[in-house]
Amino acid sequence: MTVRNGAVRARRPLAMIASALLVTGVSTGAATAAGAPEGKSDGKFCVVEVGKSADGGFSPVKSRTCSNDPDSAAFTAADAPDVLLMEWFWNAYNSPPNITRIIVSAEEGPCDSSGYRLRPNLIWDNEISGFYTYSNCHQVTIYDGYNQNGDSQYWYDGTGDGPNVEYVGARMNDRTSSLWIRY
Repeated sequence: MTVRNGAVRARRPLAMIASALLVTGVSTGAATAAGAPEGKSDGKFCVVEVGKSADGGFSPVKSRTCSNDPDSAAFTAADAPDVLLMEWFWNAYNSPPNITRIIVSAEEGPCDSSGYRLRPNLIWDNEISGFYTYSNCHQVTIYDGYNQNGDSQYWYDGTGDGPNVEYVGARMNDRTSSLWIRY
């Protein structure tokens, strides 16, 4: 049984909106560095800066910038001294391209054993089809629930930067509502 049936479906939009508002700061009317509300799509190439979470909670979103141009300053903002942790692909094999990069400041990265707990914003919720990890993020768990619950899939790659998953598979495709990346 999945969380997509019966009474759970009726509560899902409210839970999705509430969790997105709490995590992204939309409830306060916060705007991103690009000036667009967090829940609106303002480009196919985005960079989201997150911070370390306290007490195992979700990582706070510090900024989000997007562009329709992959060569724009908004998308290439994930350069040093920032630390690139992860890239999400809207489509399997990132074809056609639509990508979000998850970064942290040099002081907060790379991945460690506590890692980063992430919730995709309203645009990316249940849309991730693949991902790459970097900066010692060797373990990735994706969940179809908003609080690291429900169906999940785990990947581990102890070599290099971590797992590069071009397609999460039919079971979890477009079902990611929370993630945990860690060393």
